[in-house]
Amino acid sequence: MKKVVLFKSVSEDYKKVFNDNNYEAIFVEPLQFDYMNLNELGDKLAESEYKGMILTSPRAVEAVSKCWSPSKFVTWSTKRVYTVGEVSNNKIKLLLGLEALGTTTGNAENLANLIANENCENEKFLFPCGNLRSEILPNILETKGIKVDPVTVYETKENENLKSNLLELNDTMNPCCMVFFSPSGCEYIYRQLQTFNNNLSNLPHFAIGNSTAHKIENLGVEIAGVAEKPKAESVIESVQQYFRTHELCG
Repeated sequence: MKKVVLFKSVSEDYKKVFNDNNYEAIFVEPLQFDYMNLNELGDKLAESEYKGMILTSPRAVEAVSKCWSPSKFVTWSTKRVYTVGEVSNNKIKLLLGLEALGTTTGNAENLANLIANENCENEKFLFPCGNLRSEILPNILETKGIKVDPVTVYETKENENLKSNLLELNDTMNPCCMVFFSPSGCEYIYRQLQTFNNNLSNLPHFAIGNSTAHKIENLGVEIAGVAEKPKAESVIESVQQYFRTHELCG
């Protein structure tokens, strides 16, 4: 079975979709996360001024859950919660007991436009986020007159096992391609790949979303394909389309 490296945490959804299409998914997590400013976040969750909350990553949802109390924050059940992607949406349901909007928007720009279209000017949204957040969403909303209150609730770092995992990949796995899931992950991976001779840099590179694709291109690497949505089905479609054309994976 052909092997594909997915630079993300283990996902049963991805494992099943790739296996069903005769690919073996190999998971390598390039990132680790430290949570921060949770007391400040808890205080802001208790405030009444927000129209809603924007959660664009699973880690942001997890940070909120660490100071969450359904009885204390009961008013949030009547407010709007926006997210992007199924993983974050599922975590919002599981950890917070809330229903989210925007799940199928696919990227920050589409989500921002949806929020702008569904809300009035001068509405204010809480935005728990990471230290490496993109400014695309808040910038779009600010131009539309919607206020965003960002709170940095986690810090993204390089996984301490990344180099050893890359060495193992290079020496024993023989994958046919690699899929990148975040700009910061791309940066950490390539920082390590430059420290040893490897075959991985020459493999076809796929990306989730345009910001990750642009990061790879900025590193001087050609993109083989970009998944339109952060879903396993979109990723496997991108991979299959490339190899149907190039017939390199065998």
